[in-house]
Amino acid sequence: MKDRRGGFTLVEIIVVISIIMVLAAMIIPGLAKGQYLSKKAATKSEISNMETALALYESDYGAYPEDDEDDSSKPLVEALQGKTEEGKPRKKTYYPFKKKQIINGEYYSVFNQPFYYQENASVTPKPEDMKNPDTFIIWTSDGKNIKDVKNKDGPNINNWD
Repeated sequence: MKDRRGGFTLVEIIVVISIIMVLAAMIIPGLAKGQYLSKKAATKSEISNMETALALYESDYGAYPEDDEDDSSKPLVEALQGKTEEGKPRKKTYYPFKKKQIINGEYYSVFNQPFYYQENASVTPKPEDMKNPDTFIIWTSDGKNIKDVKNKDGPNINNWD
């Protein structure tokens, strides 16, 4: 009788590695989808928090911050951060924007897409589709389906759905 050493053969090792690779290939896409859904939920939550901050602002000043012609989030950031139109600080901050997400005065989502803000939104989307037709709208994109998000052609994360 031959004295045989314990251990695995090359074929057994290759089979085990193949099984691990197949399992990893099935699991990784699921993790990526979970990460996407998590980011989308965080962005919707952020929009909801901005709505609350805007309601507090409106109760103090009797109106929502005016938007600019670009519908950018700059006026929103300035008003809710507690700055006057002249850039002077106010006593009250309405929303704690994350500084790393403010680029050139605009606020960006976790998808690295800018938020847009429009006061007294009456043109698009249709007022009957909105929760707050006579007040304001906030929208952004997840970065996947960008057609013309600035003009609300395909904004898939917003406060009127």
